[in-house]
Amino acid sequence: MTRWVLADYGEVISDPLPEQTIGELADLAGLQADEFRARYWKFRPPYDLGQSDRAYWSAVLGRQAEPDLVAAMVRVDMAGWMTLNPRTLPALIRFGIRAGVRLALLSNAPEPLAAAIDHSGWSARFHRRFYSCRLGLAKPDPAVFQAVLDNLGATPQSVLFIDDRAENTLAATALGLQAVRFTSAEELPGQLEDWEASTR
Repeated sequence: MTRWVLADYGEVISDPLPEQTIGELADLAGLQADEFRARYWKFRPPYDLGQSDRAYWSAVLGRQAEPDLVAAMVRVDMAGWMTLNPRTLPALIRFGIRAGVRLALLSNAPEPLAAAIDHSGWSARFHRRFYSCRLGLAKPDPAVFQAVLDNLGATPQSVLFIDDRAENTLAATALGLQAVRFTSAEELPGQLEDWEASTR
């Protein structure tokens, strides 16, 4: 049975969204940074499930967003999410090669971010990439994990799931996957080695 490491993208492989990006987006929106941040996350779930760029940014702004403004906000938002944690990706790649484990990605992400990841050079290291916007399902819904397992042809016991949010790792373990909560890139190699040892 092929073993898989299924990793989250945002704040695991990538760095958190920079405050500078929030500031730039808030300026474009004409909102204070704190108010913008709250609205950015409040209206995010439908966007992650495939809502259009214009519908999402209009909700964030509280008014109909013009196409040029939408394009600018998408551009700034995506650039902010594309800074990688310098240690996470190398740790996953090294482990995959050494342990003979395949890598997959599972991200709650809108279509522009999914496309940006797919077009990045590093994403080819992941044999499969799953995005909420394309599945029509988002973590922590158990159905998203079942959809991934079905697509991989994998058993829950053959998959290690890595995510920074406790509600997501709990949902995965409830379905039978092994899961670890990502806290830092420094701890990740030890977490991967512990999982490998437990599956021998």
